Amino acid sequence: THPYPETSLAIDFLLETKDNMKELLELRINYKYANLLFKESDGVNLGDPILGYSVKVVKIDTSSSIVDKIASVTKQVYEQYGECFYFGWAYKRIYTSKEMHEARLLNIIIRQQLEFGGEEYGTKYDQGPACDLCGSGYKQLSPLRLKKGFSLRKRDAVITLANEIIVSKRFVEVMKANDITGMTFGPVEIKNHISEDYCQLMMEGHSIDIAEQTRFGDEPFDFVENKREILPCPNGDLQGLNILSEAYVKNSSEIYNHDFIISKQTYGMPNTGGVGSPLWRPRPLLLCSPKWYQIVQQNKLKGFSFEIAHIVAN
Repeated sequence: THPYPETSLAIDFLLETKDNMKELLELRINYKYANLLFKESDGVNLGDPILGYSVKVVKIDTSSSIVDKIASVTKQVYEQYGECFYFGWAYKRIYTSKEMHEARLLNIIIRQQLEFGGEEYGTKYDQGPACDLCGSGYKQLSPLRLKKGFSLRKRDAVITLANEIIVSKRFVEVMKANDITGMTFGPVEIKNHISEDYCQLMMEGHSIDIAEQTRFGDEPFDFVENKREILPCPNGDLQGLNILSEAYVKNSSEIYNHDFIISKQTYGMPNTGGVGSPLWRPRPLLLCSPKWYQIVQQNKLKGFSFEIAHIVAN
């Protein structure tokens, strides 16, 4: 079970009114076992109503007591039947206008991940500087090379499996016109020609440390004790497969001196020839100033979501 991209199918379910951030967990429940916890009318049922549904999609407020029941049923289904209670999951955090206005740092989420990496089309990397255990710290040696016919499809940013971020020409122009600091851009080659429409947002900027309050793991419920697909790197680089909470970072002057910064630590799939595709590479958190966020909103740049990142005293 891994997080899945954008969806418009779920119905908000069991939500509790709050005056601050609301965290929702969207689950794609295995319909075979959905009746262990949910009513037929809960959420949205997917599949053929005659031949049989296969998935129930629900959105749950994580402050609700039903979350503990999901954890229990997930373990029960795995232990009794050897199957998954849910196939996929995704968090959505909804903030008040006041919270967003007062935020000093934001976590940038690029909403679409492409199912390929630049190495498939000739992008060169050097693994020499990288961590031997997780592959963090690699260096890109060549321009990003993409397949013929590549398109952002009305977005201003996408990310590949290999953590290569492609941005539109308009994105670059807006950032430069507003004197955004901390960002550098590289060329994108498409069929041996430098693109006039796209650039690569480089991951070579200023960096800060992730704080221990940030939760990482395979999925929301660790229902199999001591069994994870991706363990934290002993060297302290890769933190885990997925980020499961809001981001917490250690206080640093970089936060106040630059509009765009990345985390020193990474998450995601390691790049050491083990689990998963060899194209996957660990990725840092992408963090930005309120100014960066406001410019994206004002210019209606597409392809981004934002969460508040919390600054923790050292």
